[in-house]
Amino acid sequence: MKKIISIILLLLCYSISFADSDADLRKKIAQMIIVGFNGTEITKNNPIYNDIVNENISGVILFSKSVANKKDSVRNIKSPKQLKALVKQIKKLSPSKIFISIDQEGGQISRLPSSRGFKVKTLSHTELGERDDEDLTYNQAKKIAKTLKDFGININFAPCVDLSVNKESPIIYKRGRSFSDDPQIVVKHAQKYIEAHNKYNILTVAKHFPGHGSAIDDSHNGFTDVSSTWNEIEIEPYTELNQKGLLNAVMVAHVYNKNLDDTYPASLSKNVITNILKNEIGFDGLIVTDDMQMKAISDNYGLKDSIITAINAGNDILIFGNNISYSKNIVKRFNDIVFNAVKDGEISQDRIEESYNKIIKIKSGLE
Repeated sequence: MKKIISIILLLLCYSISFADSDADLRKKIAQMIIVGFNGTEITKNNPIYNDIVNENISGVILFSKSVANKKDSVRNIKSPKQLKALVKQIKKLSPSKIFISIDQEGGQISRLPSSRGFKVKTLSHTELGERDDEDLTYNQAKKIAKTLKDFGININFAPCVDLSVNKESPIIYKRGRSFSDDPQIVVKHAQKYIEAHNKYNILTVAKHFPGHGSAIDDSHNGFTDVSSTWNEIEIEPYTELNQKGLLNAVMVAHVYNKNLDDTYPASLSKNVITNILKNEIGFDGLIVTDDMQMKAISDNYGLKDSIITAINAGNDILIFGNNISYSKNIVKRFNDIVFNAVKDGEISQDRIEESYNKIIKIKSGLE
């Protein structure tokens, strides 16, 4: 009888151990997703409430307008007072430190419009590059960084370090998002932009690796091939900023280049992310994908395959903006896909640990 009891207790201990192990794995996986949501405040029936409180996601991304729902002119940002209350609520709900992210490049790319009471209107990257005044760039970026700090936002998906090599690019040059077609000018102004954000402890994310400035198409809308237009000089800003110790984080583009990877776009490419960005350039900071719901990915790859491939390629965080399209249960789907992939040997536990440790280290230095 004693022997039977001992066996039962031993099995119970094993089952508890496995349960703890699984819970720990799920906690680490949840740190690999930043997600968008609907609403200017968070109620308990909003899916993002559960994502923050129970799933313990890595972070959220804030938008001023909804792309998926054209009738919804206000998505997360209605006024300065409302935004401050929303960010405070998110941080209070989260059981651990959480990323609050935004795209606030300046110029046209602004989520804090003056029409809603925000006083952060600045020149675009292109205007700053044309004026070529480093002090001006620093002060404009400082204005952005101070504003984000005041609202409790800790990540800015900027600067854009794409080269304006294609003056017909609909998403880069035509929207004023490139400092220059000269990599040295791009580096000079990106440096000032990053330094201004560093002063206010705002994490900057340089984008869109390995270069979106030569693209004829827009990866928001579909497959984007830069094989015949991309040039190696588009990587230079990342190399030089990394050498200067200023490359805090990098966003990888959904552009396809058969000369770098004849199968996958950059965001899903192990050659682009691990071999080039990590090994050749020597970057060991945070790597995030562009929005995984952009049609360059969602129209060409299944959700499971794109998630697994992106993580195995070397990305630390996957962004699901829930803005181009909306999925209320995207966090659970993501967590289940990655958890099962680890259990089935499709993603290694070490790959998860590498990203988790990097994320937690970065979060420890943010407010």
